[in-house]
Amino acid sequence: MIKGIIFDLDGTLLNTVDDIKNSLNFVLKQNNFPNRTYEEVKKSLGYGSLSLVKDSVPLNTDEETINKVYNEYVDYYTKNNNNLTKPYDDIMTLLKLLKANKYILAITSNKMQEAVTELNKDTFLGLIDVAIGERKTLKLKPDPEMLILALKELGLSNNEVLYVGDTEVDLLTASNANIKSVAVTWGFRTKKELLTHSPNYLIDNPLDLLEIIK
Repeated sequence: MIKGIIFDLDGTLLNTVDDIKNSLNFVLKQNNFPNRTYEEVKKSLGYGSLSLVKDSVPLNTDEETINKVYNEYVDYYTKNNNNLTKPYDDIMTLLKLLKANKYILAITSNKMQEAVTELNKDTFLGLIDVAIGERKTLKLKPDPEMLILALKELGLSNNEVLYVGDTEVDLLTASNANIKSVAVTWGFRTKKELLTHSPNYLIDNPLDLLEIIK
């Protein structure tokens, strides 16, 4: 019996691309690197901020410079992570219905913990019970460590939750944690890309999740 839902954040609950792109391009410009397009940034999302920076700087950029750009990006994005970011259509309706029906909700994200905490507080208004982001003490997805911690904090077992995400990273994470996955098609990957990773379920609208958990 499903008692809880664990969500990815970027591309699943929130459309964060514009704020990420603007923050990234601000820092790239400061370092005399070319800007990245919306589609380039979107394709690079899912593996964490350091991976995004590595994908965005020119090839053969040295490690010291990568770390410099990364630290500048984290600092700038932390201050500008909620300028244009907003929930996808029907997400708030879904979360309110889930809470009304006594489901326990969590976020696990490769985004920095500070940003996850802030966005959860400012956007979801107490609807999400547990919000886990990138920490020095946790391995990033697709390692299952974040999901295992979420289960512990929710007080649930892996067969009592679904994991909802929008990238191959999320589907691999769910598989690694032995949790059934729900892939969403409104995020950062196409339906074709998602299907190659064999999600347990695939939905085109957030409210479709309600039919799965009945």
